[in-house]
Amino acid sequence: MKYISFFLSLFVTTNMGAQIIKNKESAILEVHYIKTTVTDTLKYRSYSDLMTLRVGKTSAMFYPTKRMWADSLLQSNYALYEKLHREMNPVGQTEYKPIGGIEREFLFRNINDGETMVYRKIAGDAYSYTELTAPPVWELASETKEIMGYICQLATCNYRGRIWKVWFSPDIPINEGPWKLFGLPGLVLEANDEKNHYTYKAIGLYTQNLQPVGIRLYIRNRPYKLKFRQEYLQKMYKEYIKGNFAISMNTLHGNSTQYVPSDAQYDFQERDYPHVSK
Repeated sequence: MKYISFFLSLFVTTNMGAQIIKNKESAILEVHYIKTTVTDTLKYRSYSDLMTLRVGKTSAMFYPTKRMWADSLLQSNYALYEKLHREMNPVGQTEYKPIGGIEREFLFRNINDGETMVYRKIAGDAYSYTELTAPPVWELASETKEIMGYICQLATCNYRGRIWKVWFSPDIPINEGPWKLFGLPGLVLEANDEKNHYTYKAIGLYTQNLQPVGIRLYIRNRPYKLKFRQEYLQKMYKEYIKGNFAISMNTLHGNSTQYVPSDAQYDFQERDYPHVSK
């Protein structure tokens, strides 16, 4: 009973409507990254968004910075949200500009005893899944370079269908990094897959006035819980690559031409799922 009470005391939970706010522990570091995603590998179209990694002693959260802010604003001040939305998208504008950016995926690592939770909206509905927290298998190299004033070492891995190259700093002894690229003897400051379809670059490190680490989802409805990660990826493949809900070039690039999903040659960060549209 003492163990159960201790475990439950790690969480301070507040639910207002369907909001899921669970603070696990204090943060010791926050890192801001620019994530760049290639949405069409033939014409090499891409977009970039700001991402935040918040780290505690035993857990971490990685989320799209603007989306977290926009979701919170939508729940707390709908009138202001609508005002900002209208200002960014005046009548007659052909390019839609979401105030929360393009990125949608939230990741919460070690929130429940060595589990990682992943959440995002897919075609308008919210989904989540959990998996055991396990870092990639890394190979260290002797090559080094300086990033943001820190000497960083090269490491590579073959992770779920992509070859990744990352630069980590042993001078920042925190084994974290963007997305699922963690488990090295130092903080990852840059990362990219071998084709440069996905890249992360740190632009700021912060240690003062940090919010807690935990689960923080400002949502209207609780997400559908999927049993398997591959099911989550398969659902995104069906909707965004093969389906009618595919990411529109109109949204990303202001192109007024009709977008055909199969014309955009790209895939997700994790490629080890059945590429079958059901």
